[in-house]
Amino acid sequence: MSHLRSLLQSIPIKWKLTLWSTALIFVLVASYSVVQYIIMDHWTDKYETAQLEHYAKGVEAYIANPKMDFSPQNAASITAFLQGIAEKHQLIRILDKNGNVLASASREIPKGLAREEGSAATEHWEDKALIVRTPVKTPSFTGTIEVMQVMDIFEKFMDMIFGIMLAAGAGGLVLSFFGGTFIARQLLSKIQVVTDTMHRIRKNGMKERVPVPDSKDEIAQLGILFNEVMDDLEQSFVQQKQFIEDASHELRTPLTIIQGHLSMLNRWGKRDPEVLEKSLQASLKEVERLNALVAELLTLSRAESEQLPAEGLEPSLVNEVATLVSNHFQVLHPHISLQQQLFPEDARIAMPARYLEQTLIILLDNAIKYSPTEQPSIAVRTAKEDGMIAIHVEDRGMGIPAEDLPFVLNRFYRVDKARSRKLGGNGLGLAIAKRLVEAYSGTISLRSTEGAGTTVSLTFPAYTGI
Repeated sequence: MSHLRSLLQSIPIKWKLTLWSTALIFVLVASYSVVQYIIMDHWTDKYETAQLEHYAKGVEAYIANPKMDFSPQNAASITAFLQGIAEKHQLIRILDKNGNVLASASREIPKGLAREEGSAATEHWEDKALIVRTPVKTPSFTGTIEVMQVMDIFEKFMDMIFGIMLAAGAGGLVLSFFGGTFIARQLLSKIQVVTDTMHRIRKNGMKERVPVPDSKDEIAQLGILFNEVMDDLEQSFVQQKQFIEDASHELRTPLTIIQGHLSMLNRWGKRDPEVLEKSLQASLKEVERLNALVAELLTLSRAESEQLPAEGLEPSLVNEVATLVSNHFQVLHPHISLQQQLFPEDARIAMPARYLEQTLIILLDNAIKYSPTEQPSIAVRTAKEDGMIAIHVEDRGMGIPAEDLPFVLNRFYRVDKARSRKLGGNGLGLAIAKRLVEAYSGTISLRSTEGAGTTVSLTFPAYTGI
């Protein structure tokens, strides 16, 4: 049994579909044929029995006629009557109460069937003949009317029907096998396309895609879903590769600087106090850059693994958080003109206050870094419209060139790399902000004019508590 089970499990799906469809169609055809045969056989038996009973009643009415007054002495007249009504392959006879034949008539009846004598059965099959017996009683006679019909012709008819059904079953079995093979091939050919595409992906890379037919069936939906998953995987791998390359590049620069200063100190600089001081300061500065970079990488990693808000999350009051962050920056940078236009007062979003605060800190820090040093001006505004809460951080700084605007939210991307490095930027701040905002059903967008300033807008669905 286990060997048979393992053999069945090893059969390809194509042949499983073929065999199952063939077996199902064969069972349906066989069941229909058997039921049809039984019904026809039963109907034939019932019809012939009714016909024989009709003959028997006719003979009974003839015998019971008072003018006839049947008795064994006038059996010759009843015999003539019986010969007149007997059909082909039929036997009609009258027996007395002792089973003796008084009158009999038949047409083309085999001799062996005429030997049947009294039987208790009302109707039954005997030697391919159907017999109906009806008791009769008159003032002058008591006996039995017996009508027998030879069923050879009906047997031949039923045998022919049975042969036709067998032939139809065998033909149906063959046709269902080829039909099941064709259907299985048609269905699995589309799945085979997916399999072939996966083999090509292993061989040629993730650029391969499944050709999607124009139909809207489940196979087409499978192909579309497969292509979408491959698009996501390809994008994820590309981003991961880019992230590793960028992180390696960012880490290599400070490490190279530190290694150079330490090598110089190891060779001769440790005997020169001035060189020693300068190298130590430069190394410490690069170590600080490394620490900041690692901290931002960890923050980005946590942001990307952050789960979507669960039920019962405490929403944050937008204006309260915006005011808190703005006041902190005003204290740290008293020379900045920081304007606030915050309304409505009860605006809430389904984002933890600590993440909203971190996002606003990133935006304000960028606005300050890239604003003119003489009279920097920054505005923080909130608004509510059509069930959405918008937060805008606007500066009057250097702006972003149009060709760089689509990429500033990417990891490690910096518009002015020399100035960004001088200001201590690693190009991760906006990427962290984007991930935090999108994790809580929000969107982030930028509008900028080079030399005129930049506006960063955050949009969230208003929290309703439902």
